[in-house]
Amino acid sequence: MTEEKKEIGRFFKHSYIYAIGNVINRIGAFLLLPVYTNYLTVEEYGALELFYGVSAVIFGFLSIGIAHATLRFYFEYDDDSNRKAVVSTNYIAALLISLTGTAVVSIWYVELSNLVFSSSLYAKGILIILGTIVFELSSQICLAYVRAKEKSMFFVYIAIIKLLIQVSINIYLVIYKEQGVVGILFGNFIAVLIGWVILTVYTLKSCGLKFHFEKLIVILKYSYPFLLGTVTTLVATNVDKFGLNYMDALGAVGIYMLAMKFSMVLEQLVGEPFSRSYGSFRFSIMKNENAATIQENIVRYLFYTTLFLALCISLFVEDLLKVMSDESFLKASEIVPIIMLSSILKIMNYPVQTGILYAKKTKYFFHISVVTATLSVVGNLSLIPVIGIYGACFTLIITDLVSLLLMHNRSQKYFKVSYELGKLIAALLFSILLFVLSLFISFESMLASVFTKLIIVISFVLYFYKGSYFLTQSERKYAESFISRKILRRT
Repeated sequence: MTEEKKEIGRFFKHSYIYAIGNVINRIGAFLLLPVYTNYLTVEEYGALELFYGVSAVIFGFLSIGIAHATLRFYFEYDDDSNRKAVVSTNYIAALLISLTGTAVVSIWYVELSNLVFSSSLYAKGILIILGTIVFELSSQICLAYVRAKEKSMFFVYIAIIKLLIQVSINIYLVIYKEQGVVGILFGNFIAVLIGWVILTVYTLKSCGLKFHFEKLIVILKYSYPFLLGTVTTLVATNVDKFGLNYMDALGAVGIYMLAMKFSMVLEQLVGEPFSRSYGSFRFSIMKNENAATIQENIVRYLFYTTLFLALCISLFVEDLLKVMSDESFLKASEIVPIIMLSSILKIMNYPVQTGILYAKKTKYFFHISVVTATLSVVGNLSLIPVIGIYGACFTLIITDLVSLLLMHNRSQKYFKVSYELGKLIAALLFSILLFVLSLFISFESMLASVFTKLIIVISFVLYFYKGSYFLTQSERKYAESFISRKILRRT
């Protein structure tokens, strides 16, 4: 086996384990989705998603990219002592920053509730999400250490524990105690808190509690552009839901965010496991002569996998919503395939950043985020009043496409990778064609619908695997060997 295939094999070994952990997380989300869409109104579901939006804004301001910086500077050192010092220093810094920031915001928690929801009824929920942010932010440093050590199975164990806690508490509080949105937020808080305790004990037991001020200064200088970029990125990623709330209705936010929830399944099942594994992997191979070739192949495999799952979700989302949700939520199925394009672009954005990150030119994140934030604000304010939810969807795709193109252009200056764009574009067009064809097929029953869509999915797989254009013969043989070694031998 060549060195290149060994490296790719090592990467995918941890990627699919992280994927298992994310599947577990998504199982929790889908177990709870029928609860949310049957025991909450569309407006309440919209309010829940606005809470998540507020949490994302505050978390983004306080995180300043310090979790990513932990990975970057962990591999800056060769000795174990300095590596552990980076982790413990960042953990202490993250905890202090989150405590200080949330304490300041909590002073105006009632005013914040009135601003977002035009009511003080959700003020208690604001306090709950602030507490969640404190533990979530410092947990991210611990998870960065877990990723650096390639302890992917430990991540799975944490995911299982949090799943059991979140599902059980949320079902109890929403169904039996009828606490609605606030009950959901409290269940999430407890799950994050227990995960934080486990991760903190593991990290501090391994790394100790050292604080190196000189290391923190260097790390913050590296992370500072992330904060600037985060400010504009938060505008770009949240103006849609807040714009829909003010220019349309809270119910529109509920439909839009339910569609986003299905779209985010793609990011959770593919994008997040990939980033957890590739974040440290790409820095570990940068000194290899074939680093660019390894990235090109990984990006191609990532794109094919993403398209396959995007097609599956787009095909089956309507049938799934009919089974698990109230009729008032069915309109979300029309939005999912459109938003899915945005998720694909987001996932592909992560690996193309490698050159910028390796060269430590993080200022470009801010420059690009300014452009995308401007596009997002202009697009949403212009299109939402005209075509409502669809205006938010189209703006989302445009901003993510521009971000990907700009990120790729800048990154190529520092790490040249020759992607096979012809194959990538052809794969995208083929998957879109299959979905469009499915729209012209009339289904008399759900069973016929599911069966026909399964045929479409199988056609997609066979065309990619058996055709000679998308995969080479050696790649197919390697895939067959991998399946034989990792899966068939266990049966």
